[in-house]
Amino acid sequence: MTTLFRRTFTIAETQTPITEPITKFGGQPVWINEPTWPLAFETGEKMLFMGQIALEDSIFPNSNGVMVYVFIWGDAEPLYAEAMAVVIQTPEMIYKTEEVEYISDATGLSIYEFDENSKENYKEYEILLSPIKSEIATPPSAHYNRYDELDIELGYNFSRPEFAGNKIGGQPLYINQPTNPREEFDSKEWLLLLQLAPQQGYYLLPRFQPNFYPFSMELGEFGILTIFIANDYTQAKLFIQLP
Repeated sequence: MTTLFRRTFTIAETQTPITEPITKFGGQPVWINEPTWPLAFETGEKMLFMGQIALEDSIFPNSNGVMVYVFIWGDAEPLYAEAMAVVIQTPEMIYKTEEVEYISDATGLSIYEFDENSKENYKEYEILLSPIKSEIATPPSAHYNRYDELDIELGYNFSRPEFAGNKIGGQPLYINQPTNPREEFDSKEWLLLLQLAPQQGYYLLPRFQPNFYPFSMELGEFGILTIFIANDYTQAKLFIQLP
């Protein structure tokens, strides 16, 4: 049996810029190697900085201080995997999404909220981490979420909420078909890096406004963001799961 470790977290706005290489959303990247800012493949413009994740050895064995930086193309509505990019850094090495072009800018635009006048309000968010918990690895069929009661107007409850919520590490909530899952969902070669998902299910009140992250990011109707990292920490893959 394989034991995995995870931390759930909540997202809270901070009034003080975060300048340490710790996990956060928004603001500016805290690079630990040369700045590597991705460009949107359709426009050539700089992507938005979504956040950074500091890997802990207690969750990601032998990661030794790896930092992961996640970027999105803000004009993609809804967002899709090719409109996102990941940069993985150590002080000695840089790994990045191969299909994307990069420039050496250290700063740029980041994620934002809309204010009452529908204007972009750029903010920074700290991550409030729960204590580390362990779990036994199971196949995707064991944490597959049935959505037989999916209602486009009302939403739906997760049948396996113990795998839901915002978290780093552990096992992903799986809302696609349980047969023939993608390799990343069922392989010891890949580890769950980040999951953004509601805790119990989707409730569309108001409609299309997810309540599990505060910033503007369109994942599509009932979308869940799932990011995996290879167990050698040299590449990452992003998925947006839709029921």
